[in-house]
Amino acid sequence: MHRLKLPTLWLATILVHLWLIFEANLTPATSPFNDVRLYGIWADQVQQGHEILGINAPWVYPFVALGPIMLAKLIGGSAGILTGWLILICALNLIGLSAIVDWGQEGKAAFRAASYYLIFIALLGSVSIGRIDSAASFLALLGLVQLHRDRIRLAAAFFTMGTWVKIWPVAGLLALIASSKRRMTVILSAIGTSLALLIVGMFLGGNENLFSFISTQGTRGLQVESVAATFWVWAAKFGAPGAGIYFDSQLVTNQVSGALTAQVSTLLSLVMAGALAITAWLGFRAHRAGAEHKHLFVAVLLTATLDLIVFNKVGSPQFEGWLAVPLMAGVLLGLRRWNFALSLGAIIALLTNLLYPVFYPDLMMLGWLGIWLLTLRNFALVVLLIWANLRLSKLAK
Repeated sequence: MHRLKLPTLWLATILVHLWLIFEANLTPATSPFNDVRLYGIWADQVQQGHEILGINAPWVYPFVALGPIMLAKLIGGSAGILTGWLILICALNLIGLSAIVDWGQEGKAAFRAASYYLIFIALLGSVSIGRIDSAASFLALLGLVQLHRDRIRLAAAFFTMGTWVKIWPVAGLLALIASSKRRMTVILSAIGTSLALLIVGMFLGGNENLFSFISTQGTRGLQVESVAATFWVWAAKFGAPGAGIYFDSQLVTNQVSGALTAQVSTLLSLVMAGALAITAWLGFRAHRAGAEHKHLFVAVLLTATLDLIVFNKVGSPQFEGWLAVPLMAGVLLGLRRWNFALSLGAIIALLTNLLYPVFYPDLMMLGWLGIWLLTLRNFALVVLLIWANLRLSKLAK
């Protein structure tokens, strides 16, 4: 029976990706795949012999993110990077979800987990396959697979590689350290993997720009979709002096203006670090209290991922895609009373899709529908974060 389920999973994966490509064409004004075209410009710069982004030139992403970008450029060939990117991400999701079900050998829980992942990205929309985050999520999926098979060293390596593509899989590392009895193994694996990647970067001519993604993020203001920006969006709607939305051409993003936005933007980095520290502390307490380690892993993973979203000055719609891995992990590892998280996660994905790209122009014009969608989505994120913290706190008792 499982042999029949695997081809069905493959077919469903391909159909979901075809739907997401079709859906992107329904909103040409916002063009959910615009970032991929920007990746193409970056790839061309590298191929033309310019400085290598993230290696010897400053870049917003860790340098390892160039890997999938250059691979997509190669796959696309004369058809262009967008074609190559969509083929690449579909292939990565096919491989990742096949690994989750152990190529058809796993039981019902694994297939339900894979199904939820597909439902989630379908609800989230085209951005779920149109950003570099998709490649990071693939590596996080592989990390989850290795954890499920009790290969802690490999799990740590995959989460570390994902972190060097887009920062969010660091939540997986934090969860491994908090929940595992082999913490030193996790830490040494993460350090070893990072050193190996940095050696490759140095071999390619790397300098201090190997860490430029850290300083580049520090210059950002409050992006309009972020949770913290919601207050200024409402302030702008009601005509508060100085409150508004503006386009930052250097960072290619829409941000909010108004009193104290710069201070709040700076403060959020500290708040996020504090939230992650609290999550780690609760995880360590739960471990000492005897919590089952795989269930504890999922609780820390979800809470830490939400810390990275809710307290982030950047609120790009693909960030909600980070939730797909911790939510499906709860299904895979058999957590009880997990349906609330699954349901609210699906609602968050759908609201994000409606917010961007469907009603994004309305939000930019401070329309009521766009603002309410933003408010409801961000409120749902906060509710899920509170729920995740309460669940983790119970494990720590």
